[in-house]
Amino acid sequence: MNENDENAKELIEKGEWVDCWICRDAFQRRRQTRRYCSKCNRGFCEGEHGNFAHNTGRCIVCGKPKAK
Repeated sequence: MNENDENAKELIEKGEWVDCWICRDAFQRRRQTRRYCSKCNRGFCEGEHGNFAHNTGRCIVCGKPKAK
């Protein structure tokens, strides 16, 4: 995990942009975002690597349905 991943929520709340951790780690590309996961606090691309609704959001990793 990148050191800025843990601080993405804090950086976004200060008005800064952060990297989508999935774009960076899986695809080696840099895509900036102002959305963070309410569970892991890492930045994610809305719609592509998570979703955001009602002032809470989850990345696709934290938001995946639990196996039955």
